[in-house]
Amino acid sequence: MLKMANIELIRKLHFKEGRSIRQLAKDLGHARQTIRKALESPEFPTYSRKAPYAKHSVGPFIPIIIQWLISDRTAPIKQRHTAAQIYRRLMKEHGLA
Repeated sequence: MLKMANIELIRKLHFKEGRSIRQLAKDLGHARQTIRKALESPEFPTYSRKAPYAKHSVGPFIPIIIQWLISDRTAPIKQRHTAAQIYRRLMKEHGLA
């Protein structure tokens, strides 16, 4: 699979410098079909999700966590919540699995 930098290089060498597909394949060590595929794509490929992402298991507890963090603003630095402490407290007090 070609990386974005390789696709950009192929397109530059072909369209600006006028190199042929055969010459590009020989110089860059890719198959001619791969070079053609890179040249035929209208834009650079982008990532798209195939399935929607899973919801967070802490979703229902977000207001509680925000409340804890707001109260931490007035607490001394050493007594503020860390991510691990928030997780342990949710496990203990709210039964987060």
